[in-house]
Amino acid sequence: MRILFAGTPQIAVPTLAALAARYTVAGVLTSPDKPGKRGKTLVPSAVKQEALALGLPVFQPEHLRGEERRVISSWGCDTLVCFAYGKLFGPKFLSLFPYAALNIHPSLLPALRGPAPIQNAILRMLPETGITIQTLALEMDAGDIVAQTHIPLQGDETTESLSQAVSRLAADLAVTTLASPLHPHPQEGPVSVTRLVEREDGLIDWNNSARAINAQVRALFPWPKAYTSYQGRTLFLCGVYPDWMMPVPQGVAPGMVFAKDKTKGLGIATGEGILWVTRLQRQQKNEMDAASFVNGDAAIVGSRLGGPTE
Repeated sequence: MRILFAGTPQIAVPTLAALAARYTVAGVLTSPDKPGKRGKTLVPSAVKQEALALGLPVFQPEHLRGEERRVISSWGCDTLVCFAYGKLFGPKFLSLFPYAALNIHPSLLPALRGPAPIQNAILRMLPETGITIQTLALEMDAGDIVAQTHIPLQGDETTESLSQAVSRLAADLAVTTLASPLHPHPQEGPVSVTRLVEREDGLIDWNNSARAINAQVRALFPWPKAYTSYQGRTLFLCGVYPDWMMPVPQGVAPGMVFAKDKTKGLGIATGEGILWVTRLQRQQKNEMDAASFVNGDAAIVGSRLGGPTE
């Protein structure tokens, strides 16, 4: 078996390393280097950095047309394993792999097809999610299922922590799946679809329930982070305590910061229940725990969050 691995972000790195340790990875396909935060120096993808460390050939085309297909065909790969590469494959490209063209998707397909399954598993407050290895199809995430593993959700996961778990589990699943003959079967059950997460998805509506806002904060950490306004400027909520059952005292409006607790942080009224916030971040400042924030700005207790920002 000669594998072409296609991937770009950090979540795919353990899978590349695991496959390279067990099988012949003949080459790595990843996105072109992109400008860093200051826009001057080009930064390689996490997958490229790992591939170079492993001594593997790397190919970073902008498109996958005739010449690019000829380069990949020269590597003699019979298997494609894709994990968060970032581009769609056409039928001519997929035909280069006579044994299998596989995709790793972090959900229990057909649930949460699309580009943001991890964030949406948290946003939708699902009891579980998982990882699916599927055959690559022309329709997004619609290929036959080859293998799946389930991940129970406890209600305290962030996108950061769940991505780390997926990253580890996907590596093991990929290795064990390729160790045996493949037996794909069609997807069954209701289909749900996700879209790309945007910065505007972080804006908090304090009329929502504490449970929903708790999920929003966790799903959008570390990016774009859930946010509100305080004293006319953006305030990011970066951490929450898993308790949303306490009722809001009578007469306390949604968005009002009316309590503080050494363990739970700041208590904020919502449309249903109290949201406890453990970590906050002012615009263009560092994150800090709730106690440190109050020590530096006691006026937040008793204030009402939300409204226009600068």
